[in-house]
Amino acid sequence: MADSTSYLLYIFLFFFFTILLHYLFHRRSYAPRRPPTPPALPLIGHLHHFSPSVYKSFHNLATKYGDLLFLRLGRVPCVVISSASYAAEIYKNQDVNFSSRPKFAFGDELPYANAGFFAAEYGDYWRFMKKLTMTELLSQRQVERSRGVRREEMLKLLRKLCECGEKKEAVDLGAELVKLTNNSTCRLVMSTRCSGDDDEAEKIRLLVKETFEMASKVAFGDVFGWPLERLAFWMFGRQARDVTLRYDEILEKILRQHEDRGKREGLDREDRDLMDILLKVYQDHNAEFNITRTNIKAFLLV
Repeated sequence: MADSTSYLLYIFLFFFFTILLHYLFHRRSYAPRRPPTPPALPLIGHLHHFSPSVYKSFHNLATKYGDLLFLRLGRVPCVVISSASYAAEIYKNQDVNFSSRPKFAFGDELPYANAGFFAAEYGDYWRFMKKLTMTELLSQRQVERSRGVRREEMLKLLRKLCECGEKKEAVDLGAELVKLTNNSTCRLVMSTRCSGDDDEAEKIRLLVKETFEMASKVAFGDVFGWPLERLAFWMFGRQARDVTLRYDEILEKILRQHEDRGKREGLDREDRDLMDILLKVYQDHNAEFNITRTNIKAFLLV
């Protein structure tokens, strides 16, 4: 028992001093004119300023240090804005400078982890997908269609609440609102519900739940960097790949169904969804940018 305790202590000290040395000798240099920042601690940065009520912590920091402040969450530097004027400056005037996203610790080792739009670096693909999102995915036609889908799902929820009220049965309103949001989103994306009584919806629901649980574990390595990022991949990398491949199986099945329907009825029909729009671009060889099936599935996965 004493030997086991000693080994664990040696392992802990090894990781502690490795991280400490990495922090001391490999710290990134930031521009001297950075926004105001609260006191930080080694390794964890400003994480000690946060309580379980994260939004209250951000509000307290903004009240004390201003609407623009610099924070370091573990190894991750970030700038926090708390005013509409700063938000307009970043998203309108400086949008190119803030377009790229930091890479995941082991994104290259996961199926299509870097193929999605939201994690893509600024470039031809990012610009094309942004243009497509603004002109097609968020067009007036799609917004009008979303209104009808939301209405149907809302009426379904209200009918269930009325039925439970007549039977004097308790209802978990929080769970029902989550179902409402999930089903509205999934119907607009790929014309299927992802929260319901059928096997396919239950499979998607469990996958989403498992993804959130896994992401919280993997984020530990992203926040604290090497060597913990490699430790996180060693512990949870296989699970991450497994979850992604199960998503891929479901999305590929739905993608083929949309392709078959597109051959029969066309991809420009009135009730087209997000997957139909992306499929039309995928099949257009003269498009400004040729996206792949992997790009489509990665976009839908996020």
